Amino acid sequence: MRVLLVYPNIEQNAALPQVGLSQLSACLKAAGHAVDLLDYTYLDLARAPDSLTKKMAAFQPGLVGVSIRSFEWDFVRSSLLPVLARSGLPVVVGGPHPTAAPDDVMEEEAVSFLIRGEGEEALLELVAALETDCDPAGIAGAWARAPGGISKSDVRVLNQDLDSLPLPDWDIWDRRHFIDSHSKIFVDGVRHIGAFESSRGCPYACPYCISPMLHNLYKGKGKYHREKSVERIITEVVDKKDRFGLDYVNFIDETFLLRDSRVEDFCRRWKEEVNLPFRFTTRPETVTEERIRKVAAAGAHVIGLGIESGDPAYRREHLNRGYSQEQVRAAVRIIKDNDIKVFGFFVMGMPYETRDTVERTLELIQELRKLGMDHYMLTLCYPFRGTPFYDVAVREGLMAADRTAMPNVWEDTPLSLPGLPREQLVRLRGLVSYFGHKNPRWRPLMGVCEHSTPAYFAWKLFRKAERKVRPSDIL
Repeated sequence: MRVLLVYPNIEQNAALPQVGLSQLSACLKAAGHAVDLLDYTYLDLARAPDSLTKKMAAFQPGLVGVSIRSFEWDFVRSSLLPVLARSGLPVVVGGPHPTAAPDDVMEEEAVSFLIRGEGEEALLELVAALETDCDPAGIAGAWARAPGGISKSDVRVLNQDLDSLPLPDWDIWDRRHFIDSHSKIFVDGVRHIGAFESSRGCPYACPYCISPMLHNLYKGKGKYHREKSVERIITEVVDKKDRFGLDYVNFIDETFLLRDSRVEDFCRRWKEEVNLPFRFTTRPETVTEERIRKVAAAGAHVIGLGIESGDPAYRREHLNRGYSQEQVRAAVRIIKDNDIKVFGFFVMGMPYETRDTVERTLELIQELRKLGMDHYMLTLCYPFRGTPFYDVAVREGLMAADRTAMPNVWEDTPLSLPGLPREQLVRLRGLVSYFGHKNPRWRPLMGVCEHSTPAYFAWKLFRKAERKVRPSDIL
């Protein structure tokens, strides 16, 4: 069968190819199917229906598959589904939003099938059923529309052998995806950057993430956190290094340093067989002297630290994160002592936050900058469908239940908190991000900009002019 995959990347940020679609394409091709991709990263979104019509006419698919994140759902529903409905083609959807809100998605008549959770095996069974005119109802992990209603199957037992999957297919992607990446802010001279998963299923349960819902969804379906073998990781990266000329690697796992024996084996083989600089993300409490010394020797270039809030009480009570301020400081010191760059991740405007928690985040950012943190990213909270924070936001009236369009999380938020209305959150995000780079003696000026609208807009004009003269490392 000819399968058209659709990546409705309305952010258009080109931050590396989507790993899930790469794996789905590889599985389909390994089973003998033809695959093409419609990727909206580099297309005119205003002409999205035309792009889809032209792609279907050229490729003549027998099935269209759309991967959807929550903030893409409005775009898919308004711009793509009407075209697909007119085509008469079977349409299967998957990804975070259909997994979290399957009943809502199946209300759209254009959607023929829906896959919840990991989709490789379910998609292959669905395509086989369509090819042989078999009834697709009852395929584990899939929902199917039929004249009598919608059949709803439970999610599949989780694949415990990730090494059994074919190597991800990167041939479907525009080569600009391997060049346009924010990883380049860390290193000069990089030509091609590749993204890889070395494990699946985050073992943690952060309330702003869909992971807690997936833990519950897959309860009794096998171990949720699974790792690829070091042998498989090396094979995957070497294949892409040779075929795509990679000179930098980004591991997208939620945490990279969970098991010492695996870290040791990986570092030894990576240096000997791959020898490329790489970056990964982890949590402060997983950072130890020994682990960082080993990854530094192997070629670790950047470590992203998921810190999220600067208030330890807020982290403990609302984020399920029990690490202390000293653990965060120690993590930054250890990483910098081993000549690795540190990228800190922070979020503000989350449910239950106050002006005091925001202040503590600013204080921690300033402190970590003094310790050597190279870059940081501070975004506003967007509670995705299926996350605990989404339920909190809707239940407590912090956000409308039908809010599915995602704002630019650097410039807007759907939330208004008690004592922190949306306008103030937006203003604070920009000010905290900027003044986190400044000496604390500048804090009175930040206060003026926060409370005086003319001063705030004067500061914004200054920032706009400043960016033209001096590139900013504030993300």
